[in-house]
Amino acid sequence: MTESQQTTPEPKQASAPTVRPAVLDDAEALYELIAEASRTTTVLPRERENIIQSVRDFVLVEFEGRIIGCGALALFTRTLAEVRSLVVAADWRGRGVGSLVVGGLVKEATRLGVRRLFALTDSPHFFERNGFKRVAKESLPHKVWNDCVFCPKFLHCTEEAVDMILSPINEPGNSPSEQGMQ
Repeated sequence: MTESQQTTPEPKQASAPTVRPAVLDDAEALYELIAEASRTTTVLPRERENIIQSVRDFVLVEFEGRIIGCGALALFTRTLAEVRSLVVAADWRGRGVGSLVVGGLVKEATRLGVRRLFALTDSPHFFERNGFKRVAKESLPHKVWNDCVFCPKFLHCTEEAVDMILSPINEPGNSPSEQGMQ
């Protein structure tokens, strides 16, 4: 083979993280990711059994077979849902993985017909960069009275509320006061 006939190999395409729904085989990796984050951040821990029972709520980001980010969509009413357990592996933070997770959760919430998506967070700026707006915690009565009262941080909570309206607010049954009633 002459030098002019030699071909140079095509450069290998760098793989990119992918977003997908979680499956039962992901439960242990999700547990470990959330457990690690709960030791080093303000994310609340979750029990293995809870993750298995709610695995359908999770969206994850995977890179070369490793789960590098996750988040769950918790439904409160037919129009209101929460972003929960949003976690990015420590070595992937600041690289857009959290935004991929949020994008996957917004897509799933939209598919389900959720009209208002919210989160309680110590990182409101991150959520604002992803289309959320700050709101008063009092606008989230289902969250406060159903979950927060059982949280060990309830009396000393530093989290801020953020939300995103996924469909027009002027539709019947879609005003914030009506959402709290459903």
